[in-house]
Amino acid sequence: MRDRAIVRLTDPAFRTLIKEQLASWEGADPAAIDRTVGWILQIREDLVSLIRTIDDDEQIGETLAINYIEIKTRWIALNTKINYQTFRQGACDPELAFRGTACSGLMGEVETLLSPNDITKITEFLAQPVNRIAA
Repeated sequence: MRDRAIVRLTDPAFRTLIKEQLASWEGADPAAIDRTVGWILQIREDLVSLIRTIDDDEQIGETLAINYIEIKTRWIALNTKINYQTFRQGACDPELAFRGTACSGLMGEVETLLSPNDITKITEFLAQPVNRIAA
């Protein structure tokens, strides 16, 4: 599992895809694109670095799930901020939108390494209101 995860997560096509997605936005600032690509690649590299240290497939699966939760909650938080900025100001900070797009792309990569059942459970868990989770 480790080798499959590392190969998937280090595929150079990911960088190209994210860069192309962001560049397709009208008026996209190349410097903001580069910052966002660097930001998401660092998150990805942190995950790959962690996976390289783990020998147990079950632990790798758990690590992927935990990191998927982290990325998805970051994506949810970004979308919340984007939506409120858009509602209140008529537009959002484009770099926040870039980060949301980049997180979505990385989530897609990690999803390919998780079972559909794990993804469903995580999605259901994250959809629960905080006060119901804490109870």
